[in-house]
Amino acid sequence: MSEVVPQSVVAIDIGTHKVSVLIGEVHAPDQIEVTGMAYVRNRGMSKGKIVSLEKVVSAIKNAVQEAEDMAECRVNSAWVAIPSTELRSFYAVGRAPVLNSEQTITTNELVRALELAKTSHITTDYYLTNAVPLGFAVDDSDEWVQNPIGLSAQSVTGHYQLMMLPISTMQNLDKALKNAGIGVEKMVISTLATSEASLLKDEKEYGVCLIDIGAGTSNIGVYFGGHLAFSSTLPLGGEHVTRDIAAVLQTTTEEAERLKTLHGCVDHQVIKPDHMIQVQTTDGTQTISRIELADIIVARYEDIFDRIRNILEANGVLTGLYHGVVLTGDAIQIEGAVTLARRKLGVSAHLGNPPLQVYAKDDMLPVLRRSLYTTASGLLIFSQSELQHSVTPPEEQTRSFWQRMMDGINDILNKLKNLF
Repeated sequence: MSEVVPQSVVAIDIGTHKVSVLIGEVHAPDQIEVTGMAYVRNRGMSKGKIVSLEKVVSAIKNAVQEAEDMAECRVNSAWVAIPSTELRSFYAVGRAPVLNSEQTITTNELVRALELAKTSHITTDYYLTNAVPLGFAVDDSDEWVQNPIGLSAQSVTGHYQLMMLPISTMQNLDKALKNAGIGVEKMVISTLATSEASLLKDEKEYGVCLIDIGAGTSNIGVYFGGHLAFSSTLPLGGEHVTRDIAAVLQTTTEEAERLKTLHGCVDHQVIKPDHMIQVQTTDGTQTISRIELADIIVARYEDIFDRIRNILEANGVLTGLYHGVVLTGDAIQIEGAVTLARRKLGVSAHLGNPPLQVYAKDDMLPVLRRSLYTTASGLLIFSQSELQHSVTPPEEQTRSFWQRMMDGINDILNKLKNLF
């Protein structure tokens, strides 16, 4: 009997400050061994937008080549996680009649329901990147089902979370990948990919908010009943902290980044009053206290968490987070971030769970577990999950979102309240 050759899958995470690449061998849907990995500084993007196509192409090429050399293979196509700075995400409903002679729901009815849900929301300048099905109502039932195909009915109503980006943004990302010689299997909003790597099934089921703070953006994803029910992006991240440090201390961006990485903290309680640090300013070397540095950093992180809380409260989801918030992203690794999140958001908080489905051998594993590979790891999982079959690839979040959505969510929340 011939040996079965594992299927290969490639994940590329295009971030504001870096491009990360993972090459995995799929031994089973929940067993993906990483054989190649690399990340390269991305100098062609700002706040999630391409500002230099040439530099983005170069970053993609270099990261892919390094991963190829490690895995001893060549990459032709990949799953791609894309930034969501300009994301529009909203709830939509589509009701389709069942017209076939058997009065049985088929794929045709589900496709029609999605098309009807999209009709009133898609505009000529925005592109539907992902449509996440929240559930389906058969006829006039108040209960949602996840897979209605084969059920007898006169109509089926699909409930979706639609995620759109500007067409120009998608075209520029597609152009960058093509110029780098990479075919696209599917483009996925980074929040969906990161959630696959960072959240447990129970967390998604009973109510959780993923907060992914990267270099240029902070992505928010709220899950209820196992599905993404709300998403938003805040154009603030770690690079803004670096700029604050550089401005206040009159130093270079590079020195500010060094200070943040080596001495940064957002919890004054863990800093010794006599802890002093050296700073290379434009006027020469100066000595400041670590508390002084923390004051600068804390101000920006408090601003980010305050804004996130306002977003969650405005959309009515903060009180339903029975599993609190899960924190991930490069900028969340700073000392004291979890404590600050708990204080500012008023809910439980912890760092993201390591994605055990994605692993590597020997000394590669600690590198794989670094936060800069979280989204790419989640993308590998996403590529093998049932979710990717139901999330439509290639298109304004409204104030009335939760007014319509909560009717479907309330039953879930009421049942959960009985458990606590």
